[in-house]
Amino acid sequence: MTTLSLSGLSLTLVGPSDEDAIREWYELCCAVASADYPDDPPPCWAHELGSFRHPWPGEVRAVWLARVDGSPVGACTLVLPTLDNVHNAHGDILVAPGHRRRGIGRALLAHLRAEATRHRRIRLISWVAQPLDPGAPDPAGRFAAASGAVPALVQTRRRLDVSTIEPDMLARLDTEARVCSKDYSLVQWVGATPPRWLDDIAYLAGRMSTDAPLDDLQWEEEIYDAARIQGRDTCWLGRGLRVITTAAQDRAGRLVAHTHLLGGTTSPWFAWQGDTIVAPEHRGHRLGMLIKVANLKLARRERAELRLIDTCNANSNTYMVSINEAMGFRPHRRAVDWQLGL
Repeated sequence: MTTLSLSGLSLTLVGPSDEDAIREWYELCCAVASADYPDDPPPCWAHELGSFRHPWPGEVRAVWLARVDGSPVGACTLVLPTLDNVHNAHGDILVAPGHRRRGIGRALLAHLRAEATRHRRIRLISWVAQPLDPGAPDPAGRFAAASGAVPALVQTRRRLDVSTIEPDMLARLDTEARVCSKDYSLVQWVGATPPRWLDDIAYLAGRMSTDAPLDDLQWEEEIYDAARIQGRDTCWLGRGLRVITTAAQDRAGRLVAHTHLLGGTTSPWFAWQGDTIVAPEHRGHRLGMLIKVANLKLARRERAELRLIDTCNANSNTYMVSINEAMGFRPHRRAVDWQLGL
């Protein structure tokens, strides 16, 4: 482990084999989540431990714990893309609820800026949860703005209470979608992507970086191949995630749309809606609605405890927002990508 002194804090780089430090990181995440997002599922130990031992393909991730007198008071994370977007870095800062407004966040940001600059990155991007009401207290947003960052992509996180879904509503949406998509069939699986579909899923995954609205976020195209999809799946499964996927297949036998839900081990009643994408030449056939409704049905069969599903879309992504709203997703909070030039 590497230790350095910064503004009175002891910063320690957490290694993948240091389970004691990872446990401290996990407990800090739990304290922050309990204070800031009490209506969200708690952090999952299997996921947090796995995040150190099963890295995301095409990224290098570093986590530093900040201690005072040996006790954790905060942490910061830096993610460096290595396959594409190599001029960007992702940063995240956590400060323990009882140690806020003491300059710890500023010290951690200074450390992230220095590290990102050392790796020749020209911008630092951070995904920040913020309240729906613009007039509500927003310390995270104030901190980001005071640092010189600008809001580059404004999103809304929506939540679906599965218990409120009316069967007639799902049946109606499914019927309407099938009327427009008669030339397509469904393919579904649980877990890793079957080998025969790796190339098709790689093409669709890559389109997420070009087709989904990014507004003012400076983000380049991501190039996926079968190996990168296998690495992604290995990462998810290594972090204890259960992945449920539905895809649409055209008459030529190619997958032209897909969506997936991811759920952890700690809160089996919760799942996160992942990517949903339709190949450009196959849009206009209600495939987005078709695969999302089918995947929700599969998820309810596979996970009987499932109660809540969250999703997040750019406010400018009106098409996907309309699908989610029709399915019963309702606004929960904002999520903003802040961009800081270095």
